[in-house]
Parts: sequence; structure tokens; C-alpha cells
Amino acid sequence: MKQLIWNRHTKLLLKHVLGWLFIVLGIIMLITPGQGILSILIGVYLLADEVPMFGRLKARLQHKFPKATDYVHTKGEKLKARFHKEPKP
Repeated sequence: MKQLIWNRHTKLLLKHVLGWLFIVLGIIMLITPGQGILSILIGVYLLADEVPMFGRLKARLQHKFPKATDYVHTKGEKLKARFHKEPKP
């Protein structure tokens, strides 16, 4: 079985699929029981680098809630450090 190539386009496609999936599921969870707003925010943060509207929303949320943003940023950096693997030459 061939190993999946994780190039830039594959990661971008996966990021878009997951981001839009979180947003759609979050909208559904607003009507049904679930964490709808949290799911929508996760989708927005995943897509903020590629979709300008979500980037502006992310910047506004970071400006309005700086302590929460710092907390999420430090947790994200810890996860990156824990799971980041150096590429093999």
C-alpha cells in the first residue's frame, strides 16, 4: 500500500473539508442538542487563514477576548510541540 503524500495541497484540502464540516455540523447542533457555537468557532478558526471573512471574525474575537485567545494559543503550541515530527532527509 502506498503511503499518502502529505503535501501542501493535501493539507489544505483536509483543512477546508474539516473546517466546513465543523461549521455545517455546528449549525445543525444549534437546532439539535450539542455544542453548536463551539463547533462553528472551531470551523471558523480552521478556515481563518484561507477565507478573508473568517479571518476578520477571528481577529475581532481575538481583540474582544484576549485572555481566552492566549489560553487557546498556548495549548495549541503545546500540542504542536508534542506531535510535530521533524521531516526525514
